[in-house]
Amino acid sequence: MSVFPQSRFPFQASLGISDSRSDGSFTDNNTRSTRLALRQDYRPARGNWNASGRYDRSQLEGSFGKDVVDRITGSYSTNSDDHNLSAEGSFASNRSDDLTSDDFYALVNHGYRLDEATSVSTSASVARQKYSLSGDSLDSGGDAQSAQIFSYLSWVPSDSRWQGTANLRYFQNQSTFGGTTFENRNIGGSASLTYRANQNLNLFGTFGANSDLDGNLGTNQSLGLNYSGDPLNFGNYYYNWYGATSVSNSTSSQVDAQRSMAATLGHSLQRSWQTAEQTTVSGSLNQTVSNNRSMGLSSSSSTSLSHSASVSMQATPSDNLSGYISGSVSDNRTMGDNPSAFQMLNVQVNGRWHINAYSELNANLTWQLSRQQSESQTDTVIIDEFGRPIIVDNESLSRTSSLSGNLGYSHGRLLGVRGLRYTLDFRANTNRDQSRIRGNPDALRSPDQAAWDLDQRLRYRIGRIDTELQIRIAEISDQRNSFIYFRVIRNFGAF
Repeated sequence: MSVFPQSRFPFQASLGISDSRSDGSFTDNNTRSTRLALRQDYRPARGNWNASGRYDRSQLEGSFGKDVVDRITGSYSTNSDDHNLSAEGSFASNRSDDLTSDDFYALVNHGYRLDEATSVSTSASVARQKYSLSGDSLDSGGDAQSAQIFSYLSWVPSDSRWQGTANLRYFQNQSTFGGTTFENRNIGGSASLTYRANQNLNLFGTFGANSDLDGNLGTNQSLGLNYSGDPLNFGNYYYNWYGATSVSNSTSSQVDAQRSMAATLGHSLQRSWQTAEQTTVSGSLNQTVSNNRSMGLSSSSSTSLSHSASVSMQATPSDNLSGYISGSVSDNRTMGDNPSAFQMLNVQVNGRWHINAYSELNANLTWQLSRQQSESQTDTVIIDEFGRPIIVDNESLSRTSSLSGNLGYSHGRLLGVRGLRYTLDFRANTNRDQSRIRGNPDALRSPDQAAWDLDQRLRYRIGRIDTELQIRIAEISDQRNSFIYFRVIRNFGAF
């Protein structure tokens, strides 16, 4: 329902009730869903400000009991020639048989432009999260609240080689878990100044200070430079090199001063090929070496070597076909006091193919594979149950892979039969989403989230009778699930 949709104060309301047994939803339990949304917007006849408020409610019922999310949100914004101000806030709660959680958040942003070169922005926020398992035990719950203020100044004159930034920040956090309270509070700031000697060379300096709840004061200073060489062309190849070096010093009222030096040198080679009309292939190779040394309480030295390569193709041969495919691989190795290695492979496919007047294919998929290895130079000695010493090699190795995105295909006249429609929808997301616990009414319960989902539907319509056959396969909570679903819909009345 929309009330005065074209006015300065439109109101919208929606209510939806569904059942997994009749709408084709894929869950481990038969689930009844009720979704309510109310929204009111307002802007005055005169004045540059507007405001809005919204209420959302999501209720899921099944063999797991009830899972209810209520959320109230509001926003306000105004602006003038030099000022802009915005504020937003939300309160959400999630109630289920095994978990109770509340989430509150408020944010205010203010921006002010002093002149063409100088601007100041300030933000302040307050947040609180509270949860309790089984809803009644403090030992199985927690409470965390935080507040912060951050102000940032930017000075970038157009007719000067100098530019600078400065910021001030305050942060406090208090959390309670299992009857134990942790508290943290600090205030600090930093400033930086950059001088652009020419189009290749930049010199910079920074200073920062920070103080915590116990009065411990820490400072840091750094000086450095960045240099980027002029691009070189070798036929169709584009080559560039760059370097950077810096020295820094850190002081603290608790420990001795810590000094460090860092240097980085890298280069890259790129090329593009115009293989056909409206089709471009691009490739690049990159190599970077860096060295870091620190002296003081904890002296260390490390050298890192990074390699990466990527290739991509952008094609738009016709109005009916457009696509993008890319692949990249990287290898990062660190030698020295704490050696480590990290490799990653990333493949992305995105495109649309309008095959003919009745069929179309869409794709947007990303696959990523990574491997990480680290080790400590110091082995650990433990004693077994017989009193014998055992040397343990402190080395860790982990591999992860993820797939996300969707692939879709549709045909409006399958096998040449009028009214026979076929759709295929493949979706993948191997990352778990816990946003319902934090008050997102549109999120699924974590046990009902599918790592991947293949949904095929065949529809056939004759007059006012619409039939649908659905075949669906999904992986939920590391288990393969599948079902076949059939329904007939008959429409009545004038339309």
